[in-house]
Amino acid sequence: MSVLSPLSQRWNIEICSALYIGGPARFNNLKGLLSGISSRTLSDKLSSLSGEGYITRTVEEGPPVKTLYSLTEKGMRVGRLLGNLVAYLKMDEGYVVTTTEE
Repeated sequence: MSVLSPLSQRWNIEICSALYIGGPARFNNLKGLLSGISSRTLSDKLSSLSGEGYITRTVEEGPPVKTLYSLTEKGMRVGRLLGNLVAYLKMDEGYVVTTTEE
């Protein structure tokens, strides 16, 4: 059950699903996809998910310096399991979400 512990926390599944559906993203792009999340919460969750091995943080030298967040293989497994479910729930709430088939 320890595998589900980080994913049971609010926003973590949504973050992994957003990265799975949309691919690598910068902080502000993710924040725009996750309606209602504060910058502080997103920053904390990204740090936590990175520490748990679900996402990687890559800094691209600039100028301007860009930071990209992407899923690790562990995160991709979560995305494959839950990405379509989250997309369905968002569509059911009236959001338009597209997924790509592998």
